[in-house]
Amino acid sequence: MVLGQALTYKTKKFIKRNNASRSNVSFEKANQFGVIFSNTTPGIAQLAETLKKELGTCNKQVKVLAYDRNVEVKHLPFESFSRKDLNFWGSFTKSSIEHFANSNFDFLICLDATPSDVVQNVLARSQAKCRVGVCTNAEAFGNLFELIVHVANENNLVDSIYRYLKNIR
Repeated sequence: MVLGQALTYKTKKFIKRNNASRSNVSFEKANQFGVIFSNTTPGIAQLAETLKKELGTCNKQVKVLAYDRNVEVKHLPFESFSRKDLNFWGSFTKSSIEHFANSNFDFLICLDATPSDVVQNVLARSQAKCRVGVCTNAEAFGNLFELIVHVANENNLVDSIYRYLKNIR
């Protein structure tokens, strides 16, 4: 309970104080991509892996960070963290999470339709030039994203994100 309140407070503070330079970078010029998601639904890790491969075929560098509410997931092929990596006040105890949030990504892509409070906190801290979301409720999370992709179903999520990004000139 206290952790949730602390995260909400800190997220709002980061949104107000984050003065990262936000701008659209053309897909051809973009090199650094970040992908973040909550490992809550079956198959979302596979979607992240597919997106990483798609971007990799275009010679893009991709870092993926997965959040699992209860425990750190050991079977994922990329960096992951859990609630145990947060202290009582909602600060991250794992330096790799801070490094991910402070990375200067050209695009940071959140695969969650409704980002958890922890993922929202990472997005609010982010120094990415363009944060991309797949939110169904743009009004609730509009301040976290510069680009919101709407998809009909999750089966074509990767294709939709990739198509939208590739068309940015």
